[in-house]
Amino acid sequence: MIIRVFDEERANICDNLLTKLIQDERQYDNSIDDSFVVKDYFKNVIKNKNNILLCYEEDTIIKGYIFFKIINTNNNNGYLIDGLYVIEEYRNNGIATKLLESGLNILNDTNVKFIDINVLSNNKSAINLYKKFGFNEFKISFRKDL
Repeated sequence: MIIRVFDEERANICDNLLTKLIQDERQYDNSIDDSFVVKDYFKNVIKNKNNILLCYEEDTIIKGYIFFKIINTNNNNGYLIDGLYVIEEYRNNGIATKLLESGLNILNDTNVKFIDINVLSNNKSAINLYKKFGFNEFKISFRKDL
């Protein structure tokens, strides 16, 4: 079941999942510190009722989350998908799709002009998921490792 998170307990669990997301991204970006831990992030951002934190919970287990953060660019309100993560053992069961669908349905009832997402270029499964939902490449960033 998809739940919009307003409570600190679920927010803390989502912090743990965000830590796992960041650690998983090390396979695409070796500059990520392997000891980095997220703490108290979501309990603070959900205080802004415009931010949307959703979790997928089944049998009292949170199996994944998605976070939509309100942003304003050129006087246009929009959202940034600032994290989508499903625990590895629960992947390929449609959870990410359900989370994204639920978030997009919430945002369809608002006056936002855009939704952005940043994806590491080698994360093909994430890229394919977002393309399936009509996201298009918008800008490209380059990096040179030294």
